[in-house]
Amino acid sequence: MKTKTGIILGSGLNKFAEELASPELLYEDNSSFHKLKVISGKINDENVVLFSGRRHFYEGYSNDKILENVNFAKDLGVNRLIITNAAGGINKNFKVSDLMLITSHYNFLSFNVNSSVPSLYSKDTISSIRDLAMEEKISLKYGSYCCLSGPSYESKSEIRFLNKIGVDAVGMSTVPEILYANKLGIKTIAISCITNMLSEQARHITNHEEVIEAGIKSYANFSGLLKKIILKTF
Repeated sequence: MKTKTGIILGSGLNKFAEELASPELLYEDNSSFHKLKVISGKINDENVVLFSGRRHFYEGYSNDKILENVNFAKDLGVNRLIITNAAGGINKNFKVSDLMLITSHYNFLSFNVNSSVPSLYSKDTISSIRDLAMEEKISLKYGSYCCLSGPSYESKSEIRFLNKIGVDAVGMSTVPEILYANKLGIKTIAISCITNMLSEQARHITNHEEVIEAGIKSYANFSGLLKKIILKTF
């Protein structure tokens, strides 16, 4: 079966839609804060479906709505999915605009499905993507992503706890999509764009505009890595 790649674009990363050749808008919903678009097209002659925007648990949506992008992907014949997000960095070795390949996760939502977690983060896939990043001279980080319910950013006590248990980056999405896609038989990888650094000592409060700005700064590496992954089987 010919590979069709789906990409869920996180906050600040929607510019990738401009890279599509022969784009076709399949679906649009402007009723939520994060505007939703499903666009098909080609990247380097490979079939791609982009999902711009997503719904979150903190917005009060049902599971079906939160997982709508994954269901669209399945209906459109997507057999591998790249899930991306904007995330706060916990790991002190990270910096704003770094990209992190998710190699494990913490799920602090009530959402769960029967899914084979060990198969989510294949060592072979991680190694393959590491090689691609090296070819492109992209400094790719690796680590554990923690999904919290939101909508508020983390308190100092929460940051201390997350650091203690080994979380590298934290956000409010992605894990439900990973688990559900795996249940549907869609091969999945996930990448975080580090849009702000979280510290117990920090006094500055991150806002949404800064998240978008960090996405812009990381865009060249983000776009380059995605294009290489699209051409590579995983």
